[in-house]
Amino acid sequence: MATRTAKSTVSDTTDDTSSGDDIRASINGAQEEAAEDIDAIGDRLEALEQQLRQAGDHLLENAKTLTAAASKQMQLHPLAAFGVAFLAGLTAARLLRR
Repeated sequence: MATRTAKSTVSDTTDDTSSGDDIRASINGAQEEAAEDIDAIGDRLEALEQQLRQAGDHLLENAKTLTAAASKQMQLHPLAAFGVAFLAGLTAARLLRR
């Protein structure tokens, strides 16, 4: 019976070693996949950052164009500009009272 126990122990140790190797291999594979995923996410974030910068620059250019056009209209039609500003202020005051 002692022989069976010794053989079982050797067999169990061999199984434990192969199971440990399988676990290590699985962990290493998961780490590699996680690293690849992190790199892919980083690349996507860089592309998104570039797109946002371009959109911000475009928005800034449009704001400057709109400001210049509004300034020109105010210089050409000062009475109308005053009227629009007065009505906007009156509307804002009524909305804020509620």
